[in-house]
Amino acid sequence: MPELMIVTGILLILFSIAIPSIQGVLQSYRLSGDARGIAAQIHLARMRAASGFTKAEVNFDTTANTYQVNVWSKAASAYQAEGGAQLLSHGDVFGYGSLTTPAGGQTAIAQTTQIIFNSRGFSVDGSGNVTGNSVVYFTNNSGSYGAVAVSPAGQPTVWNYRGNAWVQQW
Repeated sequence: MPELMIVTGILLILFSIAIPSIQGVLQSYRLSGDARGIAAQIHLARMRAASGFTKAEVNFDTTANTYQVNVWSKAASAYQAEGGAQLLSHGDVFGYGSLTTPAGGQTAIAQTTQIIFNSRGFSVDGSGNVTGNSVVYFTNNSGSYGAVAVSPAGQPTVWNYRGNAWVQQW
């Protein structure tokens, strides 16, 4: 019985040491999972716009921490929701905190709340001009930052902030 108590005590000590590092790994996986999810929705919107010869957009609700693809319906002359709103992972929120360095090709750091694609799959601004200045920033409660930037051709790239610079993931 004393041996069992000693082994149990050692296991409890090991678990108490391991749990914080496991939580950090989980937060990192959540952040990268959100980056992949946002990039996938951007790809979907781009494909829907090009395949339907119409417009599509990805809207980001920075207060509810959700994002949604909408496709322009020519028949209804309005945007129609494509699927449901996607929620960021637990502990992740849109924003860039106190960072001042922009990710991707963005000229000055700013949170994008809408990415629009024209009928040719190009990323455009509200006036219909091709742009490569769309970046969505998000962070988690451990202080890690991620971003998804969209090129003028509509291709998303995923970025992580490491120390003092953005590093492209894919």
